[in-house]
Amino acid sequence: MEEPFKPLSLSIRELFGNADSLYKIPVYQRPYKWEDEQVDKLWDDLIEAFESEEQNYFLGSIITAKPRDDEKSAYVDVVDGQQRLTTMMILFCVIRDLYPDLNKGQNDENPFAVDLDTIQSSISLFGKSKRLKLVTHRQHQSDFDELILEGDTSKLRKPYKYLVRTDEEPKYKFMNTACMFRDKLEALGEARSAEFVNFLFNQVKIIRIDCKNREFAIKLFQVLNDRGMDLTAADLIKSFLLEKLYETHKGDETTAKLKEDQFISDWREMEQSIKDSDINLNELFILYEYYILAQNPKKSLYDELQDAFKSKDPNKMIGDIKKFASTYMAKIHGAQDRVLYSFWYIRWTMYWKSILLTALHTDYKQFDELAVSLRRFYYLYWVAGKTLSQIKQTSFNLIKWIKEGRSMVDIAKDLDDKLTQDRILELVTSNLISEQFSSEAWCKPVLLLLEYEVTDESKLAFIELGKQLHLEHILPVKYEKYREWDHIDKDTGRKWLNSIGNLTLLSGTKNIEASNNPFDVKMEVYRGWGKYKKKEDGITAFLITQQIVKDFELGTYGGQWNQNALEARWTWFFDEVGTLLNVDLSEVRDKHQPQLV
Repeated sequence: MEEPFKPLSLSIRELFGNADSLYKIPVYQRPYKWEDEQVDKLWDDLIEAFESEEQNYFLGSIITAKPRDDEKSAYVDVVDGQQRLTTMMILFCVIRDLYPDLNKGQNDENPFAVDLDTIQSSISLFGKSKRLKLVTHRQHQSDFDELILEGDTSKLRKPYKYLVRTDEEPKYKFMNTACMFRDKLEALGEARSAEFVNFLFNQVKIIRIDCKNREFAIKLFQVLNDRGMDLTAADLIKSFLLEKLYETHKGDETTAKLKEDQFISDWREMEQSIKDSDINLNELFILYEYYILAQNPKKSLYDELQDAFKSKDPNKMIGDIKKFASTYMAKIHGAQDRVLYSFWYIRWTMYWKSILLTALHTDYKQFDELAVSLRRFYYLYWVAGKTLSQIKQTSFNLIKWIKEGRSMVDIAKDLDDKLTQDRILELVTSNLISEQFSSEAWCKPVLLLLEYEVTDESKLAFIELGKQLHLEHILPVKYEKYREWDHIDKDTGRKWLNSIGNLTLLSGTKNIEASNNPFDVKMEVYRGWGKYKKKEDGITAFLITQQIVKDFELGTYGGQWNQNALEARWTWFFDEVGTLLNVDLSEVRDKHQPQLV
């Protein structure tokens, strides 16, 4: 019985010099991506081992797989290790071009000395078959041939950094790596470089794990993939779908090639579509996994999707995921909508995104009502102090209900039953009237919900929850230091200081300037008057804060921030939040007193 895998300890000379040492970077792999940091680290590790005269220095492992039965090729697929193999090949070519007389005539003295013939044999077998082929994209191999394998690396110029960072054009990374190695070898000098190359080829070892097929190689890779190796779950899914595509069109090379080209084109378009978004490819596949399963995954992302895709057409699946990604970018990531803006502050990101994406992807007719109900559900659980475990199952249920086409009347009832069962409204009201309101993570987001509601549609813009957004205490924290605040006694201050009746939003600069000041000075800061006037500033942008300014200008509450003003702000907040989240807060509102806890 054939063993599923065979580990071999090989020197660099053997890894690139044996008759079976022909490697192919398959189409499902990402292009070459190493930049300065990775090349420097590899070089430093090798030089340190060389200078320490370390025997049998271990450089890591690579995983290879035999080609498919129908693929008559001596090349093996590199499932893991492509970055190191490609980088080593570039190093060989730089040595070839920089020191053509390397160790010339030394073979009699040292039979293990590495000369030009050894280097050439490591680059190609018998001068014909290249030891390393990049099949990630047709152009990648052409660039690699022209610049590295068949070019003169001694004449390459180091590319600009912005070009090196371009992932879609690995040729600049090829050039950058070659130039780095050239500089390092020149700094060593030919004599020392010769000694280093002898060490590299004879004393540096790599474990090559040869697997009987790609499927087993990928399984093995998953087991070992806890140390940040090259492939991701998305790459493995890509490999599985391509493998299935090849199997489906086995014996029809023309159709297989057309289908493969379409698959790769769709895959790259999908990758490109989310390039500038807040999610990466793996996260996109997790969202799609939740949509497909409509239940909590029991296995790894790769295993779950492999099962789900088993009987599906690979081209249709990647086409559907590409559409999924496009919908995400256009209608969630790029949406300009007050309700959708509210979701971006919620911590359970993958769940709300997958629910909304499911609705959009299945063309759920009551999407707007769903978004409002979902926002209500998540915010109430957040304010109640609940964690992921309390909303996870309901989140998957929502995906299932949407795919079943259930009406919002039925869905809303189930959500209300869940709220009642978990006594969420009691917890919400308790936390809203607490004097600890200002210290809660949901405090600013809840105020931002109110801000969005009073903002005109034409002026609507997303507000980042960053360092520039501050929670402003209208009655200052250190109010007792100012005689202008003498009308606030200690009991009143203690009750109201951190309650919602005393809080609003300001930008960073205004918050610093307002800080601990009398009320009239704060109003100058809010308005941008007097010495606080700035060309680019003016009155605070927050409408919920501008209302305080308007009341001051009208002389409401006697032009002061007093008990009446605090109670009015309290009433306003509970009326607005109650309406927004469809919760009856009238009883707690009418108490007009925050609770000390």
